Amino acid sequence: MPDRVRSNPTPVIPTTTPNRPATTPQAPAAPAAADAGWAPKSNDKVLFVAMNNSAAHRSTLESDALKARGTNVTVLQDLKVNDTITTRSASGEVATHNLATPEGAMSFALTLGLPGEQTRKIADVLLKGGTDARDELAQIAQQWAVAEKGGQAPSRLVLSGHHVGAGVYGENNGKLDWPTVGALAEAMPRGAKSVEDLLIAGCYSGGQNMMEKYTAMFPAAKTIVAYDGSSPGAASGATAHQKAWEAATRGSGDGIKREIFQGMRKGENVTVWTKTRGFDDGKPRATVDELKQRRTSLESGFKDAWAGGPIPDTQRGPVRDYYNATQRLIQHPDTTPAERKTLEAQRDQTIRLIFHGPVSAKFQEVYGSKLSAGYQALGLPAPDFKAMNRAQALASIAQFESKLAATPGAGEAATKLAPILRDFAELKSSLIPDTWI
Repeated sequence: MPDRVRSNPTPVIPTTTPNRPATTPQAPAAPAAADAGWAPKSNDKVLFVAMNNSAAHRSTLESDALKARGTNVTVLQDLKVNDTITTRSASGEVATHNLATPEGAMSFALTLGLPGEQTRKIADVLLKGGTDARDELAQIAQQWAVAEKGGQAPSRLVLSGHHVGAGVYGENNGKLDWPTVGALAEAMPRGAKSVEDLLIAGCYSGGQNMMEKYTAMFPAAKTIVAYDGSSPGAASGATAHQKAWEAATRGSGDGIKREIFQGMRKGENVTVWTKTRGFDDGKPRATVDELKQRRTSLESGFKDAWAGGPIPDTQRGPVRDYYNATQRLIQHPDTTPAERKTLEAQRDQTIRLIFHGPVSAKFQEVYGSKLSAGYQALGLPAPDFKAMNRAQALASIAQFESKLAATPGAGEAATKLAPILRDFAELKSSLIPDTWI
């Protein structure tokens, strides 16, 4: 019999009565909040979320290396259609769910077979998830739903991709931002409690402040490994790191130490948190004032590049040093919340400055037609920002702003372009998403 296919089937929301577990059209489900008779068990299974599976940065090379060791690895990655997932019911009915719509998010959540209120929460998390990350979130929800219904989800979790500070993302993919991951963990508490060993295979993911975020999301975590600085890529050392991590996290213990990464490329950037020993980044404890002084001493190099000076090497040099100092100050436990918020905005500007080339190319691709219309409305030649360095881009924007100020009634195309150019000059994260970096 051929599969029956539906797109965004009309959702039937399960209801809950005081004495009876909620049900869905698929299967009965026990309330996830009632943990009586259930506890997470160490099982050495790995849930591997490959956010950055571009041709240049194949996260699945890392998961393949773990599989080659005989490890039980479930790999989740970007699906073919953004924010869309296809499911198959026990009766063979196939349905495609557009997770970017309320109907699609709910119809998918219903397939998990969980109680009504929990189903609503999961659908809401998916709907609010970032563009092109909803499909990965949905796949995580499918894995965690096993625990929500009394089974066992993988006890080891790897999130692999780029990381600036707000979440894990990939080139030509979305971002699993930390508030959304936390919201899914809150909506699926048994799934979150299943995670004993967490590895964040992404840059600048391992400061002390970040570790506190992770332990809040995953309260049963026994070990966390991340990076205080840049992390190795899939083809430049990540597989060696992850093999060592896999061997050290087998079983239910928390004996993993930073020392096992010594001698590996970027092993000095590994940070480890364990339930019994706490946080270890291998560095002497600096005071917040010492970190502030260090960052201040590097400001001149940042200011030169901000004004248009060259950045010959994106991985080292004064601007990268300034970025590192900013990240470490963000992570210091004595940095106040207000200071951290300001520093995070400056961090986001700095990383966009470091990667001004790819950011400019993406800006030109996305806003090309608006750039042409706006400049031409003022009688100026349309720029090609992807071919410009920072100094040339700033000069072009200054020319546009000067001409606009001198041209009353310049027209909508020019006036609407002005704030876009201003935000581009300021490298604001509201205009330039992490996924452009």
